[in-house]
This record gives sequence, structure tokens and C-alpha cells, in this order.
Amino acid sequence: MAFRSGARRERSRRRRQLLGRLVMGTLAGAVLVGLGYASYQTGTELSRAHVRELERTVNALSDQLDTIRAEAARSRIDLTAAQQAMATLQKRYDADVPAGDLATIHAAIRQKLGQGVPAARLVQVVQDATPVRACDGRVTRRRFAIQQAGKGADETAALLDGLINVTASLPAGTSDAAHGTVTLVRTAWADEPLKLIGLPAKQDIVVNNLVLHLAVDSSDLAGYAAVTLSLCGKG
Repeated sequence: MAFRSGARRERSRRRRQLLGRLVMGTLAGAVLVGLGYASYQTGTELSRAHVRELERTVNALSDQLDTIRAEAARSRIDLTAAQQAMATLQKRYDADVPAGDLATIHAAIRQKLGQGVPAARLVQVVQDATPVRACDGRVTRRRFAIQQAGKGADETAALLDGLINVTASLPAGTSDAAHGTVTLVRTAWADEPLKLIGLPAKQDIVVNNLVLHLAVDSSDLAGYAAVTLSLCGKG
């Protein structure tokens, strides 16, 4: 009996141990499950928070992109307006500021006004101007000596009753008339003479509606030059 009683106690002890292990295992499993669930919930919340943060970032970037696009559109509009304004100013400039021949005429008129010539006189000259035609064959010729500079007075060839006077000289120590001759053309209506270098030399002189073609060349007589003046009248 004692042996059976001991055996029962041993079996009862083992059952308690087994039950204890089962209880401990169940508790451990429950704890693990709880920890896992808590971790899952925490991870889920973190993921949701991250997603919400990403959504806010995307929305902010979208707003910035919309702003940039709007500013770019305004800039294109401003650029187009500026280009149109520049084109308008350029047209006004081209219309108001003379160029080419008009610029040359404008500069000459300003110079004459600065010299005291009345505006009415300049207007009258412009109104009286007409086209010129080709030379009609009337030619005046004169031969005159080429003087060495510093050796006596220059010999003068007078044309158009003294309205035009031509002299020629060679600088001291120069004997090459073709390259060294200095021809001065003095007119009754200009303060400064025209200066031509070398032979032959040509110069057109315009007097109102008259064009005078002046040419100076070496004469067949050594030491002399020949001047030719061709007259061209109104067209």
C-alpha cells in the first residue's frame, strides 16, 4: 500500500509539473502574442504616420510646383509684353532718328544751324533742289605750273570767272608729281579749300543744282598740271 501511495504521489507530482509547464508555456505564448500584437499595432501606427507625412510632403511639393508654374506663366507674359514694348520703341526710334543719307543731311543741317545759317535759308535751299542730269559736254580746261613748296607764290588756275581757283605744289625734296602733288581747290562760297593728294585727282563740287566735275592731271608739259571742269546742269 505504501508503494502504491508513493507511486500515486509521484504521478500527482508529475501531473502538477506538467500542468505548470503547460500553464507557463501558455502564459509565455500569450505574452509573446501580446508583444507581437503590440509591435504590430505600433508598426501600423508608425506606417500610417509616415504615410500621412509623405502625403503632406507631396501636397506641399504640388503647391510649390503650382506656384512655380504660375510664376513662369506670368514671367512669359511679362517677357512678351516687354518684347512688344521694345519693338514699338524700335519702330519709333527708326521713324524719328534718321539713318543713311537722311542722317548725313541731318548732320549737315545741324552744322549749318550751328554756324548761324537761318533755318528759313536751309529750307529754301532744300525746296529749290532738283535732280541733276548728265554733263552736257561743256568743258573748261586750264594749264598751270606745279610749284615747289616754299619757292614763290603758287600759280593759280581760275575757273568760272574766279569762283573756283586751283593751285598745285610739291613738298620740298619731292620730285614724284604723281604721288606727291598737293592740289588745293578754293571756292568763293567755302571758307576752307579742298585738298587733293596725288595725280590724277578728281572731285565733284555741288553748287545748288549744279554739279561740277573737276579733274586734275599731269600736263604733257613737264612741271605743269592740267585742270578740267565739266559742267552739269539741272535735270
